[in-house]
Amino acid sequence: MVRHIIISVICIVALGACKHSLSPEEQSQAQALRAELEATRKEVAAAEADNSKYSGGAIKTLIALRLEILKTNEALVQQRINAIEAGAKITTQVATTNPDPERAKNLESELASQQKKVSEAASRADGTGGLVGAMAQMSVATETNTLSLLRQQFLVAKYGLALPKLQQNVSDVSAPAASETAGKSAQDTLIVDGNLQEQIIVPTLSHKKFAEQNYQKYIWLDVVFDASGLDKPARAVKGLIFFTDLFGENKFGLRWTIDKPISPGESYTEKGSGFQYNQFDQEHQWMLATDVKDMKVKFRVTNILYQDGTTREF
Repeated sequence: MVRHIIISVICIVALGACKHSLSPEEQSQAQALRAELEATRKEVAAAEADNSKYSGGAIKTLIALRLEILKTNEALVQQRINAIEAGAKITTQVATTNPDPERAKNLESELASQQKKVSEAASRADGTGGLVGAMAQMSVATETNTLSLLRQQFLVAKYGLALPKLQQNVSDVSAPAASETAGKSAQDTLIVDGNLQEQIIVPTLSHKKFAEQNYQKYIWLDVVFDASGLDKPARAVKGLIFFTDLFGENKFGLRWTIDKPISPGESYTEKGSGFQYNQFDQEHQWMLATDVKDMKVKFRVTNILYQDGTTREF
């Protein structure tokens, strides 16, 4: 479950075989990042040790979540070090971020405060057993997870790291196939199969890529969204994106949110959103094996938040 939360995906372009000569500024940043990396690896080792103590239950789930956050932090920092030492330009699969020293300073203060909370929770849990002890350990795990998340936000703010967006698989929602609407009038089709919702935003899949990162496999998608049917400027649009074969039969779906402002008639390109690949899932196998030219895509809008503050639900 936690693999869908946050996973690092930074592409390092044109890495050279040898390290280039670093400027004093690059040397300083690389040294700081290596210190961050060492500290993060120690946290990963500690989390793995904690995780091995439990065979299941809520505490193990919380620890596993912390472990994923820490591994994401480790990957982000390591890849930035590699890029600096190779002299490569970094581009992210989603919007890049700029360092925010003021926010980093505030987060550093919050980190110190949260570390104190973790220590206090650990002290309360020390030596306790039974139900009281279990609740105390839950408190420790929760406070530690908060610390790990704050640490991640600190790294993003201080070094301008950016996290990619993973979309959630659609497992309980399906769109009707083309055959279900055959022979119906246009009005009937609008009512029965939600075609109206699929005319608001028209998607085009421009690129599909399979990649392996940190022993996990992903399929990353570049999608162009054309707001040809939007009635007024939107702040965000939420919906379901369906990938079909050439005959319109649904093969795979994702829950998807367009979180960038978009106006009627405009197009918005989102690069590098995707999902974790499961080699045993037939829908995932189809997504991997099928060429982009052999796919059709449709986007069913479920919610619109307009820029004037109004909303619309379907």
